[in-house]
Amino acid sequence: MKHEVRAIPPAPRRIRLRPLFAHRWPLLAAGALFTVTGLLLAWLMFLQSGGKMSQGPRLDTEPRKMVTGKVTKVSEPRSINGALREEVSFAFAYHTPNQMGISFHPAGTWHVGDIVDVEVLISDPNVARIPGGMMHLDYAWLRARFWILALATPGILLLTAWAAGAFQLRLVLAHGDVAVGTIHRIRSVPLLLPEMLAVDYTFRDHHATRRHNCHWVRVHGALGARLREQLETGTFEEMPVLHHRRLPQWNRMVLPEDFLASPPPIVLLENDAT
Repeated sequence: MKHEVRAIPPAPRRIRLRPLFAHRWPLLAAGALFTVTGLLLAWLMFLQSGGKMSQGPRLDTEPRKMVTGKVTKVSEPRSINGALREEVSFAFAYHTPNQMGISFHPAGTWHVGDIVDVEVLISDPNVARIPGGMMHLDYAWLRARFWILALATPGILLLTAWAAGAFQLRLVLAHGDVAVGTIHRIRSVPLLLPEMLAVDYTFRDHHATRRHNCHWVRVHGALGARLREQLETGTFEEMPVLHHRRLPQWNRMVLPEDFLASPPPIVLLENDAT
């Protein structure tokens, strides 16, 4: 009887998702807030562009009629996208004797009492303007593109930076070399939620080069509880550190159970001797 000894390969290193999402979480929070807010405002501006902002193009393309009107009021000039414009109110008669309308023109174009031509949309007599004017203020912030560039684009860049950091951390946790880290200092990070601890430590990489790092750890996580216990007792113990083989500056303090697997079981196979 011959016995063959075979060991089952150890299980792959366990990676917890919480540290990945908590890594550089301010970038994740700010990026998500900017992106969602920017896209929501851009969508709202896009929707409203189909209402009031479309009345001017309708007068440009749909059937209209020219009638005579009279300027009744001229507001103070306002700067709109770098140009001075004033709101001109006018009265005209189309379906009813005293219909009112407004349009915006360059400062000084019209004065109270001027007789003007008025363009009236045949399909909707409430849409009217003095030729050459704008139906509504065309501020840049009323356009969807403004909010996409102002909020959504920076938010996407922040999310990209967070995703790159999370991917980097995952590489370290999944394939990093193990070293023994010496803790030098643990302190609470003030004015931050969720509560965080800053751990300062050194270790030697696979070239025996001394490396130093400091990163934040969630107080209510497993590693945070271990570090808080050490902070309360004032006794710092050596802790495992994972680091990237080619880029040792990518490193992370972990718990032993994050990378240690149980010893592989031994399987004995019996074969008949011949």
